[in-house]
Amino acid sequence: MLKIIPNIPVTDLERSVEFYLDVLGFEMVNIRGRGEMARAHLRRGGAEIIFRSCDPEAPLPFPDPFLTNQLILHIQVNDILALYDRIKESRVEVVQGLEPTLFGAAQFMIRDIDGRIISFDQPGKVQG
Repeated sequence: MLKIIPNIPVTDLERSVEFYLDVLGFEMVNIRGRGEMARAHLRRGGAEIIFRSCDPEAPLPFPDPFLTNQLILHIQVNDILALYDRIKESRVEVVQGLEPTLFGAAQFMIRDIDGRIISFDQPGKVQG
């Protein structure tokens, strides 16, 4: 595994980004998407955070309403196919199967034993 990045739902993406940039000294890595699919990726030193728009009235971006308004641990890996095969062999609940994202990565999501969502992704095109 390469790193863990919290993926945090926010009701006002612009305001949240402004706070982390201006008050806490983070820098913008990128901002992608629009509306309920907007994501902002921030970094300060080795710390990274992703904020995602969360509008309770918007169409759900995930198949499970539970995912929309909760923190998601986002873990980048370097061999997503091997990890996905390992997960499928276990009794872990796969919330979203392996698929490409709008942002050019391969991703899948599981629910841990306490009900939290963990998202795994591998940046770039995945061969397999």
